[in-house]
Amino acid sequence: MYVAGREYGTAAEIAERLGPDVTVAMVRNWHQRDGLESRRVARTVYYPLDQAAQIEAAKRRTPRGRPRQLDGAQVSAA
Repeated sequence: MYVAGREYGTAAEIAERLGPDVTVAMVRNWHQRDGLESRRVARTVYYPLDQAAQIEAAKRRTPRGRPRQLDGAQVSAA
């Protein structure tokens, strides 16, 4: 789904696009904790892919939390 030139997806779609070590719960937590924007259409919540990718990249670079698996096929948000 595109809105004003930005690609949006559900938490499941975002998790699938960002790699095998990103879960639906992580995407929802980013919304709660890190300010990931959201848009609600009917009963479905959509998140911007570009912003989610930025948050994921920032999280990947921090030494905190469980070790993350780097995937060779990274998705560019642009």
